[in-house]
Amino acid sequence: MACLIAGAGAGLSIAIPFGPTSMMCVERTLCEGIRAGIAAGVGVATVHFAYSSIALLGGLALMSQPGADSLLSFGAGLLLLYFASRLWRRDLIFVAQGRTPSSFGRTYCGAICFGFLNPVTPVLCAASLTAFASQIAVPGGLLPIGVFVGSLAWWSLLALAVSMLRQRLNNEVLSLANRGAGILLIILGLSMLAKSLEGLSQIIA
Repeated sequence: MACLIAGAGAGLSIAIPFGPTSMMCVERTLCEGIRAGIAAGVGVATVHFAYSSIALLGGLALMSQPGADSLLSFGAGLLLLYFASRLWRRDLIFVAQGRTPSSFGRTYCGAICFGFLNPVTPVLCAASLTAFASQIAVPGGLLPIGVFVGSLAWWSLLALAVSMLRQRLNNEVLSLANRGAGILLIILGLSMLAKSLEGLSQIIA
């Protein structure tokens, strides 16, 4: 259960930051309805699951080395702070265009392709998974499943919110959400740096 909860937390931290993927989900929902938005969310959550599985396999091998967990946590903290700074500086411009509704399967596959082509996704997955996996005693196979659940929960909530507030959604609202996501990543990144420095100090001593 701890692995599942940690994975869900990682999935949320990966999915929440507003960027190209979030804009795609918003656009699909606005242009084609909540069904298309959820289909896109399932596709992106699938990508997060795949990358998290790869990161977990590599992470377990690295974390078995003495002091490696502290170094990984330090790197993860720096990456999270880097992405937080990018989110804080980014200006979002939303443009919705009408289009012919696509099938669930087509939207799902398109979101998978979009997610895999986004170079930020694997790095953010690795950083977030390392951050949350370090909080539990024995990381296991339920972590990627938790990532999928957490990611899908966010995309479903986003699609539902956009569908309900589609008449009021504008650049200002998206920018506020972007700032909030940046603050969350800053808090997580600083906590990872503090923990890693504590672990490194014990090794040096």
